[in-house]
Amino acid sequence: MVRGERPDIVHNGQLRAVTLRGRRCALHRLAPMSEVTERIEAAQFALRRLAVAFGTARSRPRVHEAARAAGRALDALLVEPMSAEIGDRPVAIVPTGGLHPTPWGLLPGLAGRPVRVAPSAAALLRAARLPPADPAGAVVVAAGPGLPGAGEEARALAEQYPRARLLVGPRAGAAAVLDALDGADVAHVGAHGRLRTDNPLFSALELADGPLTVYDLERLRRAPRLVVLPACQSGITAVRAGDELMGLVSALLALGSRTVVAAAAPLHDAVTAPLMRALHVGLQQAQAPERALVSARSTVDPDDPAGWAAAASFTCFGA
Repeated sequence: MVRGERPDIVHNGQLRAVTLRGRRCALHRLAPMSEVTERIEAAQFALRRLAVAFGTARSRPRVHEAARAAGRALDALLVEPMSAEIGDRPVAIVPTGGLHPTPWGLLPGLAGRPVRVAPSAAALLRAARLPPADPAGAVVVAAGPGLPGAGEEARALAEQYPRARLLVGPRAGAAAVLDALDGADVAHVGAHGRLRTDNPLFSALELADGPLTVYDLERLRRAPRLVVLPACQSGITAVRAGDELMGLVSALLALGSRTVVAAAAPLHDAVTAPLMRALHVGLQQAQAPERALVSARSTVDPDDPAGWAAAASFTCFGA
C-alpha cells in the first residue's frame, strides 16, 4: 500500500489506498476513517493492557480476545479489500497520518509476511538505496536506566556479536552512546522513549545521564544502518501539518538509517527480551530485518498474552 504525497487520501471521510505492484497502480476505496480510527484505538488499548500485564488473571483472556478481534476488524477494513492485488507478497506500507498508530503486526492478513512501514514514499525509496546493515560489522548495544532487565538483555545480546560495543550503567551516557552510534552497522538501544508533541525535535531516549534528543542525533556523521529500539513507546510519532511525521523513528530514517525496528506501545522489558534475542538471531543469519521480525514473532507463544502483545506491537520501519 503506497499513498501519494497528496493529503486527500481521506476524501469526504472515506479512506482510500493506492497499490503499486510492479508497474501496475490501482485505487481502492476502503472504509470510513472514523471507523478505522476507532478500531486502532481499541487495538492499542488492548495491547497496552496485555503488554504491561494490567488486570486480573481472569480478565486478561478477555482482553486478549478483544485485541485479536480488533486486529481482525482492522484487517477487514484495511487489507482484505486489497487482498487480490497484494496476494502473499511482502508489503511496504506508507500510511496517512491517522494510520501511523496501527499495530500492523496484529492484522491476520499481514501475518507471516515481511512488512515495512515508511513515513513517505520518498523516505522508503531513499532507505532502499542505502547499503544494508552488516551484522559482522560495528555493533552497539546500550541500555538506559529505569528498565530492570535492560542491562542483562544488553549483555546477552552483546555476546551474540563478535565486535559488539557494550554500554550499560553509568557508561551508557548520552555522549557515549551518540559517539558509539556514529557509523555503526547495527545499534540496539534499550532505553525509554519520550515523545515531545509540542516540539518533536526534543523527543529523546532516556540514558544514564539524561536524554539523547533528536537534536543530538542530528550531529551524527552517519546514522547506524539498522537501529533496534526495544523499549516502550520508542516508535511513537507525532503527525504535523501536511502529514509530516516527527519522532525518533522518522528522524533516524531522515538522518540515513536504512531500517528502524521499534514499538509504538508501552512494553515490559521482561517480555520483549526473548523476542529481541530471536530477532538478532535472524539478523545474524543474514535475514533482512523485516524477515527477522517475522521469524522472531513465530517463536512467541500465542497463549502468552504479554509476549504476544509485545510481538504484535513491533514494526519494521524503512527498508
